[in-house]
Amino acid sequence: MQKSKRPSSRSDGLPSWVWPAVLVALIALFFWPCFLTDQILMSNDASLMTLKRAKAIFPGGMISGWDCIHWLGTQQAYPATPTWFLLYLMPAESFARLIYVFHIMATALLAFYWLRRMELCDFAAFFGSLVMTFAGSYVTYILPGHIGKFEMTTFAMLALLCLTRALQTTRWSDFAWAGVALGLSLQGAIDSGALMALLVAAWFLFSAGWRWLSVDDHTRRNWVMGFMLMMITSGIVALPIVRSLLGIGLITNVPGTQEGDTGEQKWHWATQWSYPPSEVIDLFAPGYHGWKTMDPQGPYWGALGRNPQFDPYATPADLLKAANAANPAQATQLLQFWNFRFNGDFHGTVTWVAILLAIVALFAREPRPADAEPQTDWRDAWLRRHGPAIIFWAVIAAVVLVTSFGRFFPPPFRLLHSLPLFSSMRNPNKLLVLLTPALAVLAAIGMDRLWHETQPPETGRKSRNTDR
Repeated sequence: MQKSKRPSSRSDGLPSWVWPAVLVALIALFFWPCFLTDQILMSNDASLMTLKRAKAIFPGGMISGWDCIHWLGTQQAYPATPTWFLLYLMPAESFARLIYVFHIMATALLAFYWLRRMELCDFAAFFGSLVMTFAGSYVTYILPGHIGKFEMTTFAMLALLCLTRALQTTRWSDFAWAGVALGLSLQGAIDSGALMALLVAAWFLFSAGWRWLSVDDHTRRNWVMGFMLMMITSGIVALPIVRSLLGIGLITNVPGTQEGDTGEQKWHWATQWSYPPSEVIDLFAPGYHGWKTMDPQGPYWGALGRNPQFDPYATPADLLKAANAANPAQATQLLQFWNFRFNGDFHGTVTWVAILLAIVALFAREPRPADAEPQTDWRDAWLRRHGPAIIFWAVIAAVVLVTSFGRFFPPPFRLLHSLPLFSSMRNPNKLLVLLTPALAVLAAIGMDRLWHETQPPETGRKSRNTDR
């Protein structure tokens, strides 16, 4: 009998710098007008005028500022994070053109090296980083102008990379850098950053728990102390934004509600942007329910962002008829939140095929003859290395998706909404920021399995049972 093997190396034969260079080149090609023209990406919340007003009060605005939009002025403050320091150093026009490109490049590279740290081959890490940046909702946050979500995602990827490295090296400096990155992630977007902090903590508990019995006491002690260091460091870095939100009550109250509102009214406000279960098909078939609200070619016709009071009505016409809204102004105001979506959560067929490969690999076994010599098959070794990660990220994806249903399936989101800090989070749809990294890892693992399956087997020595 012959024993077959597959290459165990993470390298695909190309120099290690090729795939990151290709990533940067692809992103630069995709956004080439931002580099070679004066074109500015359309961005609602971060318009050029808004950026110029912010830049006008820097650097003092990073500590305290005064924006004279009214006669007596209004107090303004911006977090002292790398993104806003770039605005201080760059012309506002250049910042508006390039800030999203910078964050996408940084996130793609950090995702690539994080996936490599998970012992995936270069091609798999490359594919997963593309899923992380160009699938899901990430790149579509450009239109609503959510610069903070780009900053949050960039530093969340850095936190995951540093934490994964720290679990391998047990160096406290790696845990400390993971804490700094996690704190900056919270500074970028406190609500989405808090969700990412839960993911980072879950990743630590899983990774450490999985290998807890196979390491010595010294490693276990370093893991526990390092995790505590990471939490303390992240808290120190994120302290300014937390204190600011505590001062205006955003952490203890649901934004947009009034003092006299009932519990049901607060729940309706908090869950208005619940992800409709019927629109899960958009994850597979991008644009099935339209691209965005008021898009001239593919207007969004789903139920995301719909006021819960409108649920009994099948169409806007039914709502207007029931409300007796005869004049256009009243009708426009009434229908403002029939539905509303400016970004999408699309992953496409190729990504889901790669994810399916990872799931199927959990159950793949190579049949062996009864008289075969005892040996360790490469598939068994691969499954021992990546099988637990497949289960972990599949569970994360499922939990996140079900919780994002919000008012359409209340129990999971009610549980999350009962926790401190998360009681002020309005939109269950925000949970989908965690879906993209989960699916990116699963897709990368699926591509890693496909890569190794397609490699030619190496011929080992013949068994003693083989005829001469």
